[in-house]
Amino acid sequence: MKQIVWSVLGVVLLVSCKKNETVVNKEAKETYDKGTTEMYVESSIYPIIDDINQVFKGYYADANVELKMLSQNEILNAVYKDSNRLAVLPKDFSAKELSVFQGKVVPKITPIAKDAVLFVTQKTATDTLINYQDVVSIFKGTKKSDKVFVFHDANSALVTKLKTDAGVKDISNNVFYVKTVEEIVSYINKNKNAVGVVGINWMVQPNESIKEGIKQLRSMYVYNDSLKKYFAPSQSSIADNTYPLVRTINIIDVQGKTGLGTGFASFAASDKGQRIVLKSGLMPITLPKREINIVE
Repeated sequence: MKQIVWSVLGVVLLVSCKKNETVVNKEAKETYDKGTTEMYVESSIYPIIDDINQVFKGYYADANVELKMLSQNEILNAVYKDSNRLAVLPKDFSAKELSVFQGKVVPKITPIAKDAVLFVTQKTATDTLINYQDVVSIFKGTKKSDKVFVFHDANSALVTKLKTDAGVKDISNNVFYVKTVEEIVSYINKNKNAVGVVGINWMVQPNESIKEGIKQLRSMYVYNDSLKKYFAPSQSSIADNTYPLVRTINIIDVQGKTGLGTGFASFAASDKGQRIVLKSGLMPITLPKREINIVE
């Protein structure tokens, strides 16, 4: 009987050691180009990060970065609470926001692209111009409008920005929330007074589910207060900041080690990654080098 007990205990200890060894080896295996990690991506910029990830995987077959699309508020809560250590957001961090990390791991913030906030309507709409300050006034409740603004998510970066600029905690009037970008496109096509508020990424890189729907839509020209002119969103107007609603896309890494987050961020900011950004229709942080061969 004692022999059986000791045999069972020996097997349990052996299995336990093997499990611990597996965990240790798994953690030790993650480097800048190898291993598995999860990255949270804000919904309005998902397409470009997915593109970069696909190419990154092509270069590093042993790297597995699992992307999860969430709202900005959900991502920030996860990062601040240390339940997630790798994220991509279309925002800059203030000194107050960074102070949350004091005494913890200092976050590595890598800017990889610039995109724009778009106001999208039906192509047949007669009103093609919009002033951002008017939108803010509508959300404050100081200006009336028959327009209905459609957002992907009530907790998205776009909604957060408008709430902050309007100085309100909730937006109820003239607003309609949907769960997906596909629903935004469908809603605008069915309602002539609807104005979709989206990141340019979804319009320049539409997936199969919205390719047909966006053919009936157009981006509105947005008023630039300092230049007293309206500008359409494009790579050139993003680059020279004439389009007034430009955002920086940042990779936030609080892993505290040289892991896949470091590798992914370095790749995205490299010449290869910036070429992907350029081809996507967004504006790279650093213009890729262009080599010209002169044949005599």
